[in-house]
Amino acid sequence: MEPPLLPIQADIYIPPLLRTATGSSHPNKQHWSPISCTLIHTPTEALLIDTSPTLDQTSALADWIAETLLPGCELKYFFTTHAHGDHFLGFPALLARWPDIQPIATAAVANAIEATYTREVLAYWRNLWPDHPMSTDTVTFHPLPATNTLTLSGHTLHAYDVVQGDSEANAYLHIPSLSLIVAGDLVYGACHVYLAEANTRQKRDDWINAIEQIEALGPKVVVPGHRRRTEVDGAWLLRGTKEYMRVFERELAVAGSAGELEERMGGLFPGRWGGYILQRSCEESWANREV
Repeated sequence: MEPPLLPIQADIYIPPLLRTATGSSHPNKQHWSPISCTLIHTPTEALLIDTSPTLDQTSALADWIAETLLPGCELKYFFTTHAHGDHFLGFPALLARWPDIQPIATAAVANAIEATYTREVLAYWRNLWPDHPMSTDTVTFHPLPATNTLTLSGHTLHAYDVVQGDSEANAYLHIPSLSLIVAGDLVYGACHVYLAEANTRQKRDDWINAIEQIEALGPKVVVPGHRRRTEVDGAWLLRGTKEYMRVFERELAVAGSAGELEERMGGLFPGRWGGYILQRSCEESWANREV
């Protein structure tokens, strides 16, 4: 008879608003949408999913992790959901605290991250936060095996690649023991959805299909990639993200310009943070619209 599995649990850390150099004077365009950092842990092992982009915010995250884990629990893995630097560039601050932590991702995401370590891409992120320390270290993410699974104290966790999310290389992590899915930027809380890279109807349809794959797993809890700090996580965010994209599709068809599209979406979703993200999404999608 096999011994019972150790208990497993999840905790969420949401960093404070990060002031961002967008060049806009609009209050809703001066901050980055907060990122969900999810800690999955048993009494002996832990996994962190996604982190903040800056070293100071990630150092504060590391303090929280140290306070949250039981004494003797090893932070064994860092998993990132996709290849956008705001979710992994702070990793060296974790490595400084836990030298044995392993950065992991699906093979598709790991390859995409490797391609992002260019002077131009890193300069883009540094220019967004000139007042915050940013790492210049290149981090090699180890790909998961072909099964896209890993174990934590005997609990099996499943990663799933999708064709399209807010970038092409996107994955989500399913923790069946908790009926929990950490969705990364496939799902958004009360923040504008980043559609600058999902800027065609086909890409947005593929993204909706990815959300429906998550729905088919029947999770009770879904952690979005970006959310307000006090927001409750739930499966209803799947419906909300799909509805946002469907409304965006409708408004894109009738708007007369990118600026008008931005105004219409802002009016229809007034409670969402991240006006800079909305602006970029409207500009890129307008430029690629079907006419």
